[in-house]
Amino acid sequence: MTRIKNNKLRTWREISIFFAAFFCLSIAFTSCKKKRSAVGSDALSSETLMNSKGVDTFQLKTSTVEQDSIFSMDPAFNLIGSYNDEVFGTVDANFYTQLTLSGFSPDFGDLTQITIDSAVMAFEYGGYYGDLNEQLFEVYEIQDELTRDSSYLRTSTTNVFSQNLVPTLNNEGLITPDTESMTVVGDDTLDPQLRIPLDTNFARDLLGYAQNASTDEDFLQSFKGLHFKVNNSMNSPGEGSIVYLASSEAASKLTVYYTKNGESSFYDFIINGSAVDYNHVDTDFTGTKVEQVINDPTLGQTEYYVQAFSTLAKVEFSSIDSLPDNIIIHEATLELPVNYYLGSNYYPSTTINVSADALSDGDKYLIKTSGVQYNSSSKSYQIDLRDYIQLVLQGDVPNTGIFISPRNYITTAERIILNGVNTMNKNKPKLSIVYTVL
Repeated sequence: MTRIKNNKLRTWREISIFFAAFFCLSIAFTSCKKKRSAVGSDALSSETLMNSKGVDTFQLKTSTVEQDSIFSMDPAFNLIGSYNDEVFGTVDANFYTQLTLSGFSPDFGDLTQITIDSAVMAFEYGGYYGDLNEQLFEVYEIQDELTRDSSYLRTSTTNVFSQNLVPTLNNEGLITPDTESMTVVGDDTLDPQLRIPLDTNFARDLLGYAQNASTDEDFLQSFKGLHFKVNNSMNSPGEGSIVYLASSEAASKLTVYYTKNGESSFYDFIINGSAVDYNHVDTDFTGTKVEQVINDPTLGQTEYYVQAFSTLAKVEFSSIDSLPDNIIIHEATLELPVNYYLGSNYYPSTTINVSADALSDGDKYLIKTSGVQYNSSSKSYQIDLRDYIQLVLQGDVPNTGIFISPRNYITTAERIILNGVNTMNKNKPKLSIVYTVL
């Protein structure tokens, strides 16, 4: 989570460099369907380039495509929070997760004889997106079982009990996430954490479930898990954030602190690799520029968009069909400039995925399996499409365009604004192709 320069020589003969300015947007899921190889890997010599001819007429089409069924189970980060983006609208993220035992059949003795001092749900931070501010965190116990054979989508929900498990007497749920300061717990200094206090009566019940469980399966029969969310008032444009929680880290756990016979102790509930979890993310771009481009793709020629969990960037270049069939592609570089000002909290994705339609099954496959990094110097993504265009010309894949998405599509809240060919900005998208006629 990579970041051609060609001389326009009008006297070229056997080799042509095509410059195409265009607008782009859409995506593909991070699952790789078909792996293919292409010919044309030989590089051109400088002598050959000097004997070339340049052409700069390519018709390109770019647009934004809305996505519906986004799988969100087992993400790298659990997401929580909300923000309001004047371009993309509002985003609200929450998640559901199971907890497991740190030790089977713990012996707490008579639970009525112990004092619950406190209970804290701690999450190690994995990052954030937006402007960190105070948010009202809430936690609810799940009613229904989370199962690994379920297909949880970003729109999925699970029934929960009505009681908020975060104390409200002193606004304990009002927390400003701090991803920079170390966290001190007792004598330990730990990496920054989000620490949410929980109801002590609930914590006592949790110890009872643990004491009667000899396996995680036994425990999950009594306790299904927790739903974490925020309950924020309406954010103004530019306000709010989505926090990334590294739930699988050892420091991420629910700890019950208690006193028994005058001695203080604690017990941990953890989120291990077997725990089922999924993110629920609501995006609403009603009345925004994003909605306008989705409804009228021609507007994407000025500016187009991509956002985790909701939209993809699509770039089509049907004009490459006019290229001769008997050629070898030596270079094909697509440069996608980004509309971003330094210091904005809505930074472009560090790495994007580039994918395309597969042959006939409606699925997609990754074109660049290692991802493409954002170039902060040029404020653009520079994509090597040599193999892909060679495959298109060979008829091995359909020429239906490529799709752009944040690499961590189901684990971040990132979004990208891309310049179209009609942008008022200086940098416009461009496709450059160098080939040899056989």
